[in-house]
Parts: sequence; structure tokens; C-alpha cells
Amino acid sequence: MLAEMLLYRCVRTEKWVERIGYRAGAVRLWSRYGRCKRLWAPHLASTRDFVAAAADAAPGRRTALVFGSGLLADLPLEHLASRFARVDLVDIVHLPTVRWRTRRYPNVRHIVCDLTGVGAGLVAGDLPEPHSAFGLDDASVDFVVSLNLISQMPLAATEWLEENRGWSESLCDAYAARIVAAHLAHLRGFAAPVCLVGDAERRFFDRSGAESDRQDAWFGVPLPPADAAWDWDLAPLGEISRDYSVRNRVIAIRELRDSKRIA
Repeated sequence: MLAEMLLYRCVRTEKWVERIGYRAGAVRLWSRYGRCKRLWAPHLASTRDFVAAAADAAPGRRTALVFGSGLLADLPLEHLASRFARVDLVDIVHLPTVRWRTRRYPNVRHIVCDLTGVGAGLVAGDLPEPHSAFGLDDASVDFVVSLNLISQMPLAATEWLEENRGWSESLCDAYAARIVAAHLAHLRGFAAPVCLVGDAERRFFDRSGAESDRQDAWFGVPLPPADAAWDWDLAPLGEISRDYSVRNRVIAIRELRDSKRIA
């Protein structure tokens, strides 16, 4: 707890980022990773291997654009930094621990961006339409990856709407679906190859190990055809609740633009 508090104080963000919960969420993720590192290892390794293979198939070597760089635990950063002239890590919060890890890569940049396009507006009292065009005007982008991000994107916004505006679950889910669909549209706007790895489904298991519930992590938005899939034991019993554990189903898509199914 003390380490979390110290890290939280070291993170510098805009006020709205703190108010909507992104700052605290980044620190919680760091803390959970420390507790669940061994349990997450197969998922993290599968993600790194898949992204590295997709990057190797990209024809260009100029800029790699990483959406949702997070803790870097699921990113083959050394591989990307050696293959591309520049690697842009895009996230709403870059923890000091993450910036420290990348210091030896002179071609790696940290870029702060709300890829939902709604956070600041929500805190200001508006209801923005989800949208992002980040990177679409950069002709040097030769590879894009959305990294375990898409299912997480709507959560802070919908929690804010529920807690501060009294939105119902159905209204929150509909807005979440718009955020997911907007991210897919953003990714499909790139001329470069686009790789996507992300949760497709969340499954909950009770104390006996029996499945008690499952949730669509894309909130009804149709899934594109996947090239690979695996399970991620996100939270063992007691991590989030004493009553249930959580296991996510992850899908991986080597080239999203080849998908014929439009979300």
C-alpha cells in the first residue's frame, strides 16, 4: 500500500485524468501485476510473441505505433526498438517506472493521449462522441498494435457516467459499445498493418471453481475473425473478490484490415 501511495504521488497528469480515474487505475494495474506476475506470465508471453511475429511481417521499418503500452510487460519492446527507427508508446498514463525502463532506447517516445476522445469532455460535463484520429496523418507509421486495450477503453468512462450522472447499466453498455466501435474504426483507418490483441470475454468462477457468469468484453460489438486465442487468468480468488476469480478469453488478430466483418 505504501509503494502504491508513493507511486501515485509521483505520477503527473492533467486534473481530468485524475478525476476520471486513469491515474489511480494505472497504479492499481502496476500493483496487481506485482502480485499476479507468475499467473499472468503465459498470457504476457503469448502476447509478446504474437506482436513480435506481426511486426516482423510488416514491410516497413520506420515507425511502430503502440496503443495501450501500459506497463510494457506484454510488449516486445526490445524487438520493436531494434526493428523500427522509432517506437511511439501511446497511453493516457505513463508511470515513472515505465519511463525508467525505456531510458536505454533512444528511439522510443512516450505520448500521452486519450484514445477514447471522451475523458476530458465527460469531466467537463459534456457527452462527447467517441473518436480518435491519432497517428492517421503520420505517413511514417509502418506498424500499429492495439495492445490489450480495447476491452479496457470504456471502463473509466462508463464508471464515471454511472457514479456521477446516475446512468443505468444498459446506457453505460451502449456507450461502451460506441467506444469499442470507434477504436476499431480508428485502427482500420491506417494504411499500415494493424495488429490487435485484446480480451473478448470475461468469465467468473465461484469458490468451488464453477463458472458463475460471463461477460462480453466488447459490449455487443461483433468480433473480427481471430488468428489466435488463449486464456488469461486475470484475477485469482481473493484478488478482486473473496467470492470469485476472473479468467479472460483473449483474441489476437495479425492484420485487422484484412477482416471482412465490419464492427
